Amino acid sequence: MDYSGRVNSKKGAGGVAGAEETNVHTRQRIKELLATQVLDLDNDPYVFRNHLGLLECRLCLTTHVSESSYISHLGGKKHRLSLEKRRALDEKYNNSRQLNQKINSIVSITNTQKRSWAKIGKPAYKLTKIRDPETLQMGLLIDVKYPKITTEEPIFRIMSYYELSSKNQNVAVSFIDRENGGETGTESNDPNNAQYLVITAEPYENICFIIPNDKEIDKPLEAGEMSKSYWWFWDNDAKEFFLQFLYKERDGEK
Repeated sequence: MDYSGRVNSKKGAGGVAGAEETNVHTRQRIKELLATQVLDLDNDPYVFRNHLGLLECRLCLTTHVSESSYISHLGGKKHRLSLEKRRALDEKYNNSRQLNQKINSIVSITNTQKRSWAKIGKPAYKLTKIRDPETLQMGLLIDVKYPKITTEEPIFRIMSYYELSSKNQNVAVSFIDRENGGETGTESNDPNNAQYLVITAEPYENICFIIPNDKEIDKPLEAGEMSKSYWWFWDNDAKEFFLQFLYKERDGEK
């Protein structure tokens, strides 16, 4: 058999394909791709037709003159690598977004929605000075009536002057000035030398009691716990809230 017309060929194999044979093979391959894949420009997120009528791949930033050329590009190495990079970036972005959502789901001052309701005025209350018959400790008993309460029970908190809002700070200063006869510059007139017991229950307005700092309240060590000298009770039937606390005895005081 004569192998002289087949350059670089080996015995038992075909010769090196020429340009014409390569074009024929390319046309056949494109025809097979068109037969097996249908190009849907509306559902493909990476392809669009520009103002010149050419197809462009947004992912790889390539331009194609026909649909067959773009389909051939889809099976190429460059497009596969670009898809892998995009998948990695999307996974990183989704993990970051899930972490941010988890952080934002934690209740804090910034993401807690402020409650608002139509207030119906201040509740009726009674303040009584008391003395424990056994320890002779002085204290206060507060009785507040909430006949139209809409929450499960009232809540209260003992706050310092700096924990109050600016509006309530001005109210506290005005009240202390009025109680002291308008005197200024005295230690008794300093609003920071007092504690502020705030009781709230919707839809009533908040009420506040000013407690001097010269006597320490005899409270349990653990927050939210009650004791014989410091307790509260909500009577759901009578819609009354009771709060009692005693002061600690100072050395030498009976």
